[in-house]
Amino acid sequence: MEKKFLFIKFSIVLVSISPQVFANDELDALLVEKNGVLIEQQKIIFEVGKYTNIQVKHVIETGAWSMDRPRIIEIIPGEHSNPTVTDEDGDKLNFAYEKDTFEESKYIILNQKLGNYDLIVEYTLDNFMELKDGLWTKELKFGEEIVVMIDEEIEIIFANSRPVDVSNAKGINCIGCNMNLEYFDMEKFSSKEILFDNEKFAVDFLTNGKISDMEFIGGGSQLLNFDVKEKNQLYVVKIPLELMLNPYEVYFTEKDDTNLDQIDKIRKTEFSQDNTHVNLSFRTVGEGTVSIVGSTQEEHQQKLEQLENIKSREVKSEVIEKEKGVALPIPGTKAASELALQSSQIDEEKMDELSFAGELNNQTSNSEDNTTTIAIISGIVIAGIVGGIILKLKKN
Repeated sequence: MEKKFLFIKFSIVLVSISPQVFANDELDALLVEKNGVLIEQQKIIFEVGKYTNIQVKHVIETGAWSMDRPRIIEIIPGEHSNPTVTDEDGDKLNFAYEKDTFEESKYIILNQKLGNYDLIVEYTLDNFMELKDGLWTKELKFGEEIVVMIDEEIEIIFANSRPVDVSNAKGINCIGCNMNLEYFDMEKFSSKEILFDNEKFAVDFLTNGKISDMEFIGGGSQLLNFDVKEKNQLYVVKIPLELMLNPYEVYFTEKDDTNLDQIDKIRKTEFSQDNTHVNLSFRTVGEGTVSIVGSTQEEHQQKLEQLENIKSREVKSEVIEKEKGVALPIPGTKAASELALQSSQIDEEKMDELSFAGELNNQTSNSEDNTTTIAIISGIVIAGIVGGIILKLKKN
């Protein structure tokens, strides 16, 4: 299945001052020695999957220079190897580095570039992703524009614990990244059967831990309880709407605590809703009991109307674009970047209409594919803020 692009914006996080001062002195000396210029306008691409090593690409799209005025780029910190420099046609270009070996170096010296061709620097970054308790994880903090390309076998990633369905996406784009990226090593749902009103319902779980003592209480209210033990357990629960109506509230209490107070409520995300099921995601921090509370038919209908309104507005927008013959930019081009920036302002207006947008806004303590800028979950066009993150999905 062809994948699409998902764009994410974050705030910039500064590193400690002393090492930065030293690095600046080293870089300044290299620039003087080589009569070089530091490249600041570039796109950095990470290709990640269920393995520790990743491929890194630096793409320089604009500008031209000759050997008497080379350009310098900084290598992403970490163990690195296997460098190559090519143009967009795959033709190899000459390059150098400041130390005796590439593995020891911090900078790559690019000797020349033609103005009409992109320049691509590629290398392997060793031991980048970390596998912990069934989750691949990495904290990303970069001031530059970062594109994280996701392996096709991964269908759900988590950005600062928020789920993002990338089953139809090629990856995420981070501008000023401050994100904890996670995804399951074994992305396989397990099923638990619930008997209610002489009917059997399957509730599916995707988690890096275990659950026990699951109980469902129906009737006037809908309540699903189960116990957990792991310290840092991430969940996706696929709930049939015939069993429990959304929107949901999720509580985390001590075991055998039957009082669900407001202080026990934890952050949750509902995504990929269709006519029969909703995916619900949340994170627990220790041993205790999870309680999922369903909604009334009236509350559920209000949410359906909100989602339908958003979908209707986006369909009209797409029709207008098609009638105008809007050109679809190629990802990685200047036009695509400008379109993404413009659309961020438009998409923010839709946020309050989402089931979880208000919760996010108020949370203080607790390649060559043609694309258009939209955000889609379950066929519903949306955008959401995740701790300062703006999510956008790029559609072919």
